[in-house]
This record gives sequence, structure tokens and C-alpha cells, in this order.
Amino acid sequence: GVWRQTRALLFKNCLIKCRTKKSSVQEVLFPLFFLFWLILMSMMHPHRKYDEVPNTDLGPLDPSVLLNFVIGYTPPTALARDIMRKVASDNFEDGIDT
Repeated sequence: GVWRQTRALLFKNCLIKCRTKKSSVQEVLFPLFFLFWLILMSMMHPHRKYDEVPNTDLGPLDPSVLLNFVIGYTPPTALARDIMRKVASDNFEDGIDT
């Protein structure tokens, strides 16, 4: 049944691999070569760490410049909504939707 067909197919594939040794070796060595190349490239170009930028006070915003101005933020979590609520209450007059 199924087991005999599977065993015959595995045996056939084994014979093909043994008869075509050059392509079998290439199937193993090419991925290893590319993996080595990627590791080498990542070692030549290490990641840079940037220092933190201190917080600075930008002063009050001019609401006349911000008419029809859209600011998007993400993700829409409770923390982000709280931040936008604080920005709106600190910097904008009534009449500007945030």
C-alpha cells in the first residue's frame, strides 16, 4: 500500500542523489555559502547605537498656523489618547479639534 510506495519513492530519490553528486553538493554548499556571506556582511556593518536626545521646551504653539493641520499618531491606545489630551489642553485654545 502506501508504505511500499513511500519506501520506493525514498529509494528512488536516494539513487538520484547518489548519481548526481555535483548537484547534491551544491544543494548543501550554496545555502551555507550565502549564510556565511550574510554573517560576514553583518559583521562588517555593525548596528549603530544613537545617544538619547534630551527633552527641550519648545514653547507655546501658535494655533493660527495649525488651522487645517492634521497630526496622526499611532497606536490608538489609552496611553496615546492620554498624551493627545494633554497636548490639546496645554497648547491649543478652544475650537481646534485634536
